[in-house]
Amino acid sequence: MTTIEEITSSFVKTYQNVIGNHDKIPLILNDPQYLAKLIDCGEKRRLQNSDKFNTPVPRFCIFSVTWKCNLKCIGCYAKSYSSSGSLTVEDVYSIANQVSDFGCFIFIIAGGEPLTIPNLVETLAKVEGGLFFIFTNGTLITDKIVNQLRNTKNIIPIISIEGDSDFTNYRRGAGVSDKISNAMKVLFDSQIGFGFSAMATHKNLKQVTSREWFEEIWSYGARFGFIIDYIPFQTDLDSSLILTQEDMEFKKNELLCRNTEAKPLVINFPPDEYGEDGCQAAGKGFIHINADGFVEPCPFSHYASDNIKNKKIETILISPFFSEIRKRFNKEKFNGTCLLFEHDKVVGEIASLTNAIKTDKV
Repeated sequence: MTTIEEITSSFVKTYQNVIGNHDKIPLILNDPQYLAKLIDCGEKRRLQNSDKFNTPVPRFCIFSVTWKCNLKCIGCYAKSYSSSGSLTVEDVYSIANQVSDFGCFIFIIAGGEPLTIPNLVETLAKVEGGLFFIFTNGTLITDKIVNQLRNTKNIIPIISIEGDSDFTNYRRGAGVSDKISNAMKVLFDSQIGFGFSAMATHKNLKQVTSREWFEEIWSYGARFGFIIDYIPFQTDLDSSLILTQEDMEFKKNELLCRNTEAKPLVINFPPDEYGEDGCQAAGKGFIHINADGFVEPCPFSHYASDNIKNKKIETILISPFFSEIRKRFNKEKFNGTCLLFEHDKVVGEIASLTNAIKTDKV
């Protein structure tokens, strides 16, 4: 898995690019010293509790706080859930505090659209032990939210964009591209550091990995980003978007080049998840808490034995379900797609043996 050290090294390159261009946009946060302290304290909590409970404690928590969204994007994994609800802002605050206190302190806030939850930004800002990347479609960024972001030290917006305006509008809806461009302009003009997220598909791959597009997204103000592979869930499946093996190899080579430049830095998911230790799901490197409170091994593997609303995170991490997932997928290497998604039948068998349920049917 891409390590904190590797990410930090790449951010140094990005910072040098920012300084070299006399850039007015903050690198990632208003207070870099606060970030360094947050990571240091989080790592200490993580290692202490890993030793105390004799279990892996992941740094990363992917936290889908709602299934609600104001858009209907093609290929959205959240559509595969039968639920349509949200966690309350009180739930979000309680869960984020519990998880970060245990040492899982870097949060990917996802959905649905997270900004459909009222007062989300000001609530997350109060969780002092957590660093939050809010993945948003950008269409709900208001002046109020901009003002809140300007005054936070632990929240970074990640704007979803799919390449050029035509493909963005194809995936996300007519006119959305202009709204995204406006959101990035507002953040840029307000000197708020932000990142981007793009879904890599067969149709847009060459664009969203190109030097030209990275130059464009850099000019908008994005200083880092995430390239996330299209995962073909049967709900709302578009087979024309599925990446081929040739696409995977092309993406790997192009993004290696982009990251030597670090303008902007990019994390490639899921490939960057896999290191010498194989799949990082089920608490080995990250967990996924969904909008119903169920703790899943991975956003693309919809099973859980426990709910964070009624069971503590330390108990969930040592559960038979998570333990068996880690054991079964301990050393398997990345071969082109999410391992748990590819081996869904095996995960389902493990779930049956460990009293886990299918969470997208709840």
